Amino acid sequence: MSSDIVISAESVSKAYTIWSSPSARLHGPVLGQAGQLPFLPLAAREWCRQRSHQSFRNFYALKNVSFEMRRGESVGVIGRNGSGKSTLLQIVAGTLMPTEGSVTVRGNVAALLELGSGFNPDFTGRENVYMNAAIRGMSRAQTDAKFEEITAFADIGEFIDQPTKTYSSGMLVRLAFAVSACAEPELLIVDEALSVGDVFFQQKCFQRIRQMLANGTSLLFVSHDAAAVQNLCQRAILLHGGMAVFEGPPEEAVSRYHTISSTRAAPAPVHARAPRPQRNGDGAARREQLAQDTLAHNILASASSRHGARGVELVAASVLNEHGLHSLTVEMLQPMTIRLLLRARQEVLTPSAGLHLFDRMNNLVFSAGTRQLGVAMRPFEPGEERLLTFILRLAVQPGLYTFNLGCSEASAEGPNTGFNHDRHEGLGPIEVHYDRPGTLPFYGIAQLPMEVEVLE
Repeated sequence: MSSDIVISAESVSKAYTIWSSPSARLHGPVLGQAGQLPFLPLAAREWCRQRSHQSFRNFYALKNVSFEMRRGESVGVIGRNGSGKSTLLQIVAGTLMPTEGSVTVRGNVAALLELGSGFNPDFTGRENVYMNAAIRGMSRAQTDAKFEEITAFADIGEFIDQPTKTYSSGMLVRLAFAVSACAEPELLIVDEALSVGDVFFQQKCFQRIRQMLANGTSLLFVSHDAAAVQNLCQRAILLHGGMAVFEGPPEEAVSRYHTISSTRAAPAPVHARAPRPQRNGDGAARREQLAQDTLAHNILASASSRHGARGVELVAASVLNEHGLHSLTVEMLQPMTIRLLLRARQEVLTPSAGLHLFDRMNNLVFSAGTRQLGVAMRPFEPGEERLLTFILRLAVQPGLYTFNLGCSEASAEGPNTGFNHDRHEGLGPIEVHYDRPGTLPFYGIAQLPMEVEVLE
């Protein structure tokens, strides 16, 4: 294995035995052993082995998962509950053995897998710090040198000398993360633990993780927070049903996660359909002209990736600046127009379309679409085309931005999820500029509505 690789997982599987009944836990193994006895008749041995096999079944929490992770790399693991995320991290951390396959890990590892894991509830926070640091290979002198930094980061005050069984969940994760971060590991493994603390502590944790990544620490990160995965990780692994179904850019992994996590909404009764509006000649001609213009200035070929069920396809998209010119350069605070040409390949009862806007650090700045804006689109019929126009005022800081475009339909999972039909990612970049003299209208990521009242 290359010295640059910190984790190498090869065909890792983890199976758990599911017994058919409580009594099967006893008679199953006994019959299995009896089936190996040489002095029994062959028919009796076969009967014992058959009955033993019928007493249980194997459930695979992980099945044939392989990946490599290089030094200094940050990798996210996402998936629905029960997809095998925590099982994979426990195997990598060495707290769980795989049923099949192998995992090789190089370097000093700090694993934050479960809330308060590694802490003795009867020991004080101080005692747990020293015990946890010793487990990580730190000497007493090294822990003494780091102790003030650990307690300052945890910020739990006098509770450092109280038993950890008296701690709240937030206090536990503060201390656990402080020890993991200040131990300066070569590989940091985090499983959902950072979702417990308050927002200020979460911000401090993410800032510290970025600092650790900049210093060469590797990160294996599990979270249901899609924005956190996209923000911290260079690539992501999507697990589904215990198998790795995608490995690549975190944005695409998150999008695919939402697709496989959602199911199409149940068909609506025929009488609930909205009546199809009649087009007049002028409207149809204008629509045809705009559609041809969109096709002529189509930007979708520049997308870094495309995926989806394709029940509705995004055929073409064009971008116009505040002057109505086809351009990806727009002045700050001015409107940008995005036109989408959609074509249905099947009946879709609750279609929607939208966009995601990302800054140069790949932070999600804005995301919305027809569903969020309360614009109800009538059902699509197979072969039907439709033109959609978004007008977005770019009240963001000057700089470069990328964007995604997509179309979906409502999901039975809830109002904020959707069944993905066509998604184009990595479009742009859009250049937002501000060339006027004087102070910028605002600072930060985006402009919020704000009023000022002066009383004199």
